[in-house]
Amino acid sequence: MGKLKLILAFVALSTFAATAQQNIKCVKGDCQNGYGFATLSEGNKEIGYQVGFHENQLLQGVGNQTGDFGKYWGIFKNGKKEGFFSYESEGNMYAFGLFVDGKREGLHVIRNKSGYEFRDYQNDTHVSNSPLVTTGVSPCVMGNCENGKGVKVNGNDAVYSNWKNGQMNGMTMEFLMTGNKIVFAEYSEGTMDGLQMIWHFDGSREIMQMQKGTLSGQYLKKNQNNTHEAAIYKDGQSTTSF
Repeated sequence: MGKLKLILAFVALSTFAATAQQNIKCVKGDCQNGYGFATLSEGNKEIGYQVGFHENQLLQGVGNQTGDFGKYWGIFKNGKKEGFFSYESEGNMYAFGLFVDGKREGLHVIRNKSGYEFRDYQNDTHVSNSPLVTTGVSPCVMGNCENGKGVKVNGNDAVYSNWKNGQMNGMTMEFLMTGNKIVFAEYSEGTMDGLQMIWHFDGSREIMQMQKGTLSGQYLKKNQNNTHEAAIYKDGQSTTSF
């Protein structure tokens, strides 16, 4: 009886693994251990796709998941969102914030039709709001733009950051009408250091790893025609392209 239970357990596990593998179908590239594009499905229904760098068939590093569930750009670890992300979901125009083990954590800045919301999350649960105080004084129109969270405006351009000594610091969003783009980036005292994501108004998207203001690491782009390209950079120079 003990052996029979063991055999049944093994069969059940094998069936589950096969079912799980069927949910990710590699269409182009290396979705096992490399750069690739794969469709995502639940049962017989295709729900979206994922594109980026993979390890053991899971997104590992820079990647994008797009589908019925939304559009997410950022760094993945073992297939889960881990770190700074920009995203669209639940009818929002755009949003950004931190993910831990695939779940929203801390402050997320969300843009919807009625304006901006500043939501606090714990373990993916919306627990409170932390709106910024309106100053009524330009250029710092909301919050604290010297040492704290605040929004600066310059004409039609606006910048949200966790300012330090008047310099962009931490998770930052630059809404640049003059450049026809929105930039989501991690800064360290005025220098871009970490992840940078660019949403161009023409519909194209870019995501890249930055080190002290220089492109160095993984790079991924979605073009206007929904094709994708990727590369690996070192000190601003492309070393590998896909």
